[in-house]
Amino acid sequence: SNNNNNTNNEEKDTMIAPIYNNVPFKTAEQQRAWRLAMVLFLSLVCHNFPEGLAVAASTRESSQLGLSVMIGIMLHNIPEGIAIAVPCLAAYPNRPCFAFALASLSGWAEPVGALVSLVLFTNVDHLPNILAMVAGIMIMVALLELYPEALRHVAKDNINHNNNNNTTTTTTST
Repeated sequence: SNNNNNTNNEEKDTMIAPIYNNVPFKTAEQQRAWRLAMVLFLSLVCHNFPEGLAVAASTRESSQLGLSVMIGIMLHNIPEGIAIAVPCLAAYPNRPCFAFALASLSGWAEPVGALVSLVLFTNVDHLPNILAMVAGIMIMVALLELYPEALRHVAKDNINHNNNNNTTTTTTST
């Protein structure tokens, strides 16, 4: 009877699970994590493409400058990949290779951007405008997505911390 009860609960959870892009999630938390992973993925692809432009443009100026810009961009791409992988893992905890692949895929926009720059743009006068637009995209993502998500987690952690403190009682003998 207990096994039948667990099966019914699992079926009920699956039936009421939120759906996002035809992928069922068992919890609303997983659905939010997937949405955040996709927002970050798309915004970082948009962010990484002009970084490729910047690497190519700086390399045209001088190979030493190009190398410096490339190393700086490469180093800051590590936390960007982590920012995509963490919510992806929260949504799909049993698929770490998928999280790694999604994070890596976002970085491929840079070589594409560099190639486009080398092929199409011989004059780099528009580069500051392109980089300003990309900075704006990232600021909006931070303000509209990351900051509210961080506040939600802080509030949740505070509630859990307060609940743990309220359930722990100390007794004193008099």
